[in-house]
Amino acid sequence: MTGTKFPLQKWSIVGFTALLVGGMVGIILAVHGIDEESMRMIIRATGRTSLILFITAFIASSVRKLWSNSFTGWLLKNRRYFGVSMAVSHTYHAFAIYGLWVVTSGAAPKFEPISSFGYVLLLAMTITSFERPAALLGKRNWQILHKTGMHFFWLGLLLEYAFKVHKSIFIYSPFIFLLLLAMVLRLMAGRTQKKTEGVG
Repeated sequence: MTGTKFPLQKWSIVGFTALLVGGMVGIILAVHGIDEESMRMIIRATGRTSLILFITAFIASSVRKLWSNSFTGWLLKNRRYFGVSMAVSHTYHAFAIYGLWVVTSGAAPKFEPISSFGYVLLLAMTITSFERPAALLGKRNWQILHKTGMHFFWLGLLLEYAFKVHKSIFIYSPFIFLLLLAMVLRLMAGRTQKKTEGVG
């Protein structure tokens, strides 16, 4: 059995994500209206969809090395598209942050250098997920950009949820666990690859 048995492949994954997250945002706005509460709900919801999509892209190659089957093959084949889907989800997230500023505001939104850098990095990674920009960047530079970006987002998400865990251990600790598990899988896959290369 091959990965082709899965109905969603490549850009259909991105399209499905855009519709799913967009639908979720639409439902929240329809139920709660455009106000501070709805914007905060959208920020939380899209933050979590972005996290799940990020983890999926983050572990795709690792789980393939650890467990070779049709599902992990499908994950690896579509890793790029899960990454682009994460960018789509985080675009909704960014608009919700802007929306929160609009509905609450008077004062200009606070400039956060780390978050701003994260969005610039995400934009660069998304652009270079397409073949032509990736080719212009070069394989080595592409690998540096994407490896740096993935670990930057992993650490940023971990710290974000770690700082919030005191508010509700039941809500935030599962996300911390998933992020730590993802890193453990990557480390395990790295060790497995080194052992295989050593045997070879």
